[in-house]
Amino acid sequence: MTSALASQLEKMERFFFMLLYAPIDGSLSVPVHGETWLQKEMYALSRIFPDIEEDADFEAYHYGSFSESVDEVKDQYKNSKYVTKDPQGQLQLSAKGLELAEEVWRAATLEERRVVQEVKQAYNDMGRDELLLFMYGTYPETAENSDVRERIMANRRRLALNLYKKGKVSYQKAAELAGMRLDDFMQQVKILVNQ
Repeated sequence: MTSALASQLEKMERFFFMLLYAPIDGSLSVPVHGETWLQKEMYALSRIFPDIEEDADFEAYHYGSFSESVDEVKDQYKNSKYVTKDPQGQLQLSAKGLELAEEVWRAATLEERRVVQEVKQAYNDMGRDELLLFMYGTYPETAENSDVRERIMANRRRLALNLYKKGKVSYQKAAELAGMRLDDFMQQVKILVNQ
């Protein structure tokens, strides 16, 4: 039964299951932190794999990039008990979801697995505001209709510094996200290190 379902999945559904299954630091099936993370991680994948972008049809929405199709896939597999959502909003695979996702993962190319794992590893432990700043700074067109853009940008220096300290971005990228010249940002980091 699972094999039949796995062979019928659309490309976007395959990547949805791969994302939920992908390992982080050697642990398989680490939950995706919530719906915002799911949307942003799928958006990042859609920028690399055009077939997903076509199916997902992302729009600039209240929190940036949003796909109604991704949301529907999440709801469909949540309703059919392949995916669960814990009280903190984290999305994870159920036992039967894990079985399906493992099959999808094994059938994927090495390149697909590598990219999905890298995206999940990079985005999944960012705080929500850090994630939004990263997305708005990297894909500014997605922030056009954001309800929270002003608040995120008002805190961009602190958020960019957090991302740099976590090793999520380089000095150059952190300075760009902070809206600062590289020299000024490096000086700010030095001041914080010496405190």
